[in-house]
Amino acid sequence: MWEFDICQIAGIYSGEATLRPGLNVIQASNWEGKSSLLTAIRTVLGGEIDTSTLTEGESEGAVTLTVTDADETYEVTLTRRGDRVVQSGEPYLTNDQDRLCAELFAFLHGENPIRTAVRNNNDLTPSLIRPLEEENIRAEIRSLQAEREDLQRELSTAEKAAKQLPAKTERISELEDERDQLESDIGDLEGDQETDGNQAELRESLKKARREREQFKKRVDRLEQKTSSITSQIQDKRATLEDLSVPSVQGLQADIEAKQAERQQLDSEIETLEALYNANESVLDGNHLNLVTEVGTQLTEDRLSCWICGSETTREDIEERMEALSEQILTRRDRRSELRNTIAELEDQQAEITRKQRRKDTLEQEISSLENKLTEDRAELETAQTELSELSERVESLEAKNQQQDDRQRELERELARTEAELETLREERQSLEEEATKRDTLSEQIESIDDDIESLRSRRERIIDEVIAAFDEALAEVVDMFDPSFETARLEKYTDAETGQTERLELVISRDSREITVEHLSEGEVELVGFMVALAGFEAFDVAERVPYILLDEVDGLASDNLHTLVTYLEGRTECLVTTAYPEAGDFDGHRISPGEWEVVSDSVEATT
Repeated sequence: MWEFDICQIAGIYSGEATLRPGLNVIQASNWEGKSSLLTAIRTVLGGEIDTSTLTEGESEGAVTLTVTDADETYEVTLTRRGDRVVQSGEPYLTNDQDRLCAELFAFLHGENPIRTAVRNNNDLTPSLIRPLEEENIRAEIRSLQAEREDLQRELSTAEKAAKQLPAKTERISELEDERDQLESDIGDLEGDQETDGNQAELRESLKKARREREQFKKRVDRLEQKTSSITSQIQDKRATLEDLSVPSVQGLQADIEAKQAERQQLDSEIETLEALYNANESVLDGNHLNLVTEVGTQLTEDRLSCWICGSETTREDIEERMEALSEQILTRRDRRSELRNTIAELEDQQAEITRKQRRKDTLEQEISSLENKLTEDRAELETAQTELSELSERVESLEAKNQQQDDRQRELERELARTEAELETLREERQSLEEEATKRDTLSEQIESIDDDIESLRSRRERIIDEVIAAFDEALAEVVDMFDPSFETARLEKYTDAETGQTERLELVISRDSREITVEHLSEGEVELVGFMVALAGFEAFDVAERVPYILLDEVDGLASDNLHTLVTYLEGRTECLVTTAYPEAGDFDGHRISPGEWEVVSDSVEATT
């Protein structure tokens, strides 16, 4: 189905309508929007518009078409700009040729150009062939002629290529013979005998000699590096040995032993003095004098007998002697500490001298070993250098023997490479020529096809006109049978230019009672009927049914009700959707009826104002 939403188009302020496949009848009295609906349908389909298409006094209007089965929507908006109305949006028909054919042969309103020309007895030719004029057949012919010229040039190139093929093939054959001879010469050269054998063996000998020379060269380099490294090591070790100073150790050990003996003597003395001091101190501090001597108490001081010698003395004297004994102990302790430090220093000196001596011995041994190794390596180096010299002389000899043959072989190989390169180029050229030559049949066929297309375009105008005439004759024959009009026959008579053979005009010829008459002698209904048949002829000739699925009928009041019913029945089979207006008096139709009762139309506003 097709749904239309209308806003301010022609006489409709707002309204909705749905069209269904088959017959759709907009049945209403005057001023209810019948023709305005058709105007809205034409507008969104892509028909022509003018200032009256937009509702009078309104600045903007729009029509929306929704194709429900395809889920597609189209919308056209009209905008008034001064004394013009411009269109925007996306109509159903976008191709100019489709829109023109629909306007001429499917939108059959009262102002349709075909119906108007029949009604006014005007020349039908401009309207009937207008789509052909819009096709710009001359431009298409010129384009095809240019394409044909390009193809003819390609064909000429292909024919030239075919002519060049024999000479190209002959030259390739000559070069192939030259190549074979060169390959044979190179093969013979490889087998030439020399004093040291054939060329291949000589090259193998040279290769082997070079390999051996390279090996000996590497060996000489390695030995040179090795002797250089050993020499450097000897120099470094000798320099280190010269810098190494080892002091004399004579007297150092005796000095150490003397000081150690002195320290031991001090240890003994300190031990004895400390024991004596500690014993006397214990007697004095522990109040044990009465154990070792008799103590007399005097007024001023205690008197006692020395428990060692028995002489009389005092406690103070004994303490003074104890103090002197302590001083002797301290003096000996200081001396012992001094001796310990001195002994440690002397022992460190002795250890350092021993380390240096070992380092010196090691260096002297290493230098001796390196000097022996250097002597051996130098002898080996001299032998290797001699062998390298002999190998170099052999290589030079072999190279000299090979040089002449190599030069000759390189010359032959260069010539062979040049020949093969030329052969490759010629083969590519021959392949290109063969490809070009094989195009001849295809190009000839394309040229013939374009000639046919050009001829078809040149004859398209006349062919379409003949199809229009044939379609009109067929339609009129059916109309005469169906409607039984007052005329017997009607035809489209064509008049051609004697020089060009092209149709200049189509003239409607109507016969009644075996006499030709004009439309002025027909009834209004018959005139409209003939107009519909002429439009239908164009509809068939230009395949309009394939362009737009509608035929729109309007202002059919000149037809009697029964004739209108007959006409819509006749046209219904020609299109997917037939839409016609009708007055209520026309009776019921076997189709979908569209009622404008819900629409807001201009006449409603006029009545409200009055």
